[in-house]
Amino acid sequence: MINRKFPVTGNEPKLIGRSNILDEILTAITKPVPDHIQVVDPRYSGKTVVLKKLKEIVSSDGSTEYSCVLLWDLGHITPKNDLEFLSQFATNLSEAIKDKFPDYSEHLKSSKDTFQQDIAEVLDALNDETKILVIFDGFDKALSSDKLTRNLWDQLRELAQNKSLTLITASRKSLRELIRNPDAQTSDFWNIFLSTPIRVDCFDENEIADILTNYCQVEFDKGALTELYNATNGTPVVLLEVLNYLLHAHDGKKITNALVQDAVSCSFESNHNFIDDLWHDCSPATQDNIRLLVEESEIQGASHSDKTSIVEKGFARASGSKLIKPSRLLQSYLESRANEKGAIDRLFSSEEAFAQNFNHVLSKRIVQISNIDHELNRYLQRSLEDLPNHPSVCLSGIRGILDKCFDIIWNAEFGGKVVPDGHFDTWNYHKEHESLQEFKTSFPQGAKRLKLLKALTTPERSNPLAKVVSKSTYVAINALYPFGDFGQHQEGEKMNLQMVYSSMLLAVELVASLQNDLAKSKDGV
Repeated sequence: MINRKFPVTGNEPKLIGRSNILDEILTAITKPVPDHIQVVDPRYSGKTVVLKKLKEIVSSDGSTEYSCVLLWDLGHITPKNDLEFLSQFATNLSEAIKDKFPDYSEHLKSSKDTFQQDIAEVLDALNDETKILVIFDGFDKALSSDKLTRNLWDQLRELAQNKSLTLITASRKSLRELIRNPDAQTSDFWNIFLSTPIRVDCFDENEIADILTNYCQVEFDKGALTELYNATNGTPVVLLEVLNYLLHAHDGKKITNALVQDAVSCSFESNHNFIDDLWHDCSPATQDNIRLLVEESEIQGASHSDKTSIVEKGFARASGSKLIKPSRLLQSYLESRANEKGAIDRLFSSEEAFAQNFNHVLSKRIVQISNIDHELNRYLQRSLEDLPNHPSVCLSGIRGILDKCFDIIWNAEFGGKVVPDGHFDTWNYHKEHESLQEFKTSFPQGAKRLKLLKALTTPERSNPLAKVVSKSTYVAINALYPFGDFGQHQEGEKMNLQMVYSSMLLAVELVASLQNDLAKSKDGV
């Protein structure tokens, strides 16, 4: 056990450096008309520590126009629906303003069913008095459910029109990448934020030098600094743990290249878990690019999202269109994984191995789908990111995939959500089920959509009227639909991971079949 100068777990971590990021945030929120901003970082980058320091600075008397700051950790007790979100918002805001505005605080505290209205009244009353900064930390946890609807986001946008309120969201990905609910995606709430997030990046070489000088208070050779940077690429938690081992063995002499190498080696076991978590936060496709990078030392042609994911975690550095210099600790980590490049029997021979590796199969299959719809691709990729660790969250996202597929189908067949009158004449003439006639006046919602699609592709008595969509696509969407229902009404019952994988494979093949139908229609086949 070593005595750590820089605690890297628990609630003790203190802010190291990051003055540039704090300055960027403060500049944005202290303009005459403040910006609403999103702060993005990967796991272990120290985002929450930065936000706590921001709260401390802003809360200092007279330092800014803000009299109150609410730092709300949405990952602690995550709201499950719109009402819970607004209820918790009112409660937390009441606590944040109670010292400066006790009457308004009490008004929010006594709120029962009119949370949004009561918050709006308080913000309106404060418009000419002060500003309040609200920071939604762990915002990705709230967006991991599609139970938060467009109505909530529209209400938040309305609240944000008050000049007394400035919003900051903090998450591991940008807001547009996180939205699950297709309808919620159309809310104007997302447009109030600066489109370019403020990122809590890895430390660069100059920042590492500053940490060695001003926080570690040691002298060091240039080679030691280079070795430290090459070993960690400035990944915050990994760098600080190496420094803990370096300082533990420090005898007061100048830090050399050899001493850094020893510290890197000694810290590998404790750093392994951090690197492992970051590794599993990458999609299977990104992991494949990382393996290739380690083999080749540099690669180019990686997608923008892969490049961002790899660089932000410190797994490599960007140089123009290239990815270069994979960190030495990452290389050691991959060398320690016995099954990273194994054959099928090692990847899938046990239930545990299957659970860890089958998402790679799904990822490869998605890449094979030509001209895949952008939103469908995002929904599939987003769901895969929840596997294998969060199967219930993955399952809750299937409804979004189904809804988007139906929207594409109706546009392809009808140009919208109106069934042509001729279809009803045909079905009536051939005595198809009379319940289809109700779709003349009310376009089907929910499971009734399956009835309409079945009539189009596999009618009982007449010829199919579908111009684009195939029977195969109907069979796939009909089979996937119960999984979507289950995902919305899990009610404590857990579906095993292998079954969730099966549902995702079915979702991928549904998308592949639909894209194939669209391609055939376009080619006139």
